[in-house]
Amino acid sequence: MRFIGLDVHQKYVEGCEIGPDKKKRRFRIANTRESWEEFAQTLDPETRVVMEATSNAFWIYDILSGYPAQVVIANTLKTRAIAEARIKTDALDAQILAQLLAADFIPESWVPDKEKYQLRVLLHHRIRLAKIRTMLKNKIHAVLIRNGIQSPWSDLFGKNGRRFLESISLPETEQIIVCSSLRLLDAVQKEMTALEADLFVRAKENPDVKLLMGIPGISALSALTILAEIGDISRFSSPKKLASYAGLVPSVHQSGKTRYTGHITKEGRSVLRWILVQCAQRAVQSEGKLRAFYLGLKAKKGHKIAIVATARKLLHVVWAVLVRQEEYRDLRRDLLDKKLKTMNRKAKKYEVTTDELWRIIEDVGEIPDEQAPRWLQGAG
Repeated sequence: MRFIGLDVHQKYVEGCEIGPDKKKRRFRIANTRESWEEFAQTLDPETRVVMEATSNAFWIYDILSGYPAQVVIANTLKTRAIAEARIKTDALDAQILAQLLAADFIPESWVPDKEKYQLRVLLHHRIRLAKIRTMLKNKIHAVLIRNGIQSPWSDLFGKNGRRFLESISLPETEQIIVCSSLRLLDAVQKEMTALEADLFVRAKENPDVKLLMGIPGISALSALTILAEIGDISRFSSPKKLASYAGLVPSVHQSGKTRYTGHITKEGRSVLRWILVQCAQRAVQSEGKLRAFYLGLKAKKGHKIAIVATARKLLHVVWAVLVRQEEYRDLRRDLLDKKLKTMNRKAKKYEVTTDELWRIIEDVGEIPDEQAPRWLQGAG
């Protein structure tokens, strides 16, 4: 057997191969598709390859998994703990990965299929756009605060709020900041609307989305995000294991016979944890079991602990609904119908023509044809 560890960087990858003779061979690969295709040609069924679960590891995995070798993505947190215990280092370089793989000490990460991975990427892009939108709004609010101006409107960015912003008098530099931020805000909102319309189409095509939409606080896009983050629900034999995957379980510390529980671990899928807390915030606004649970705990432990516990309880409900393929027991049909109407109304495929892509590129700066992406070269 050959064991190959890959330490993936942005522009290159450090590799270490341990052959049948136990000798180590180090090498470096340029992090380009052409280099990986060439490297993949050297793989055979007697080869095992491992790399850490970094942001750019999955497209490499996608290329290599099409060849005979066994390719695994290492669970970074667990692998690092094993490496520190056995090799006394916190640097997971290529040689250590290869050694752990040869000793069968690599805890593997579950790798989503291409469709699920691409959906995750789109949903994460939407979240980043939402954060940019919030940042721009906060910037405008900050301008008003430091100039002693209070808006008479609760929504500063609705129609009346925008008219108010146009009517106020500000110093020239502050006016530039507000106008610039509003233009950026409009551009971000336009992209978010188009992207969300495409995501609504994908949500309509997934029957599990409708099942989750029956749960209080979960919208179509929230359901799609939860499903994309979970992947295959059959991986989790219990709701507790799913909650652990989301990092929504309490940390445990033990000293002798004394056992302490602390804050949640925050390990695992941070986006899954975030979206569940958002859904819990909405769920407790309407009457039902989740609200009653939240209010009972809030009186004893406060809002933060109560809302996190509600998010965990919500995830238990998600697990039960998906595993049993049954509607939520306390489903409110009127609320589900309202959510479905919104989804159907907003669903529209995201389309960008080649001409529009060229316009975007030219707005940034004209580039020679030979430097354009290969799939755009020669396009008209």
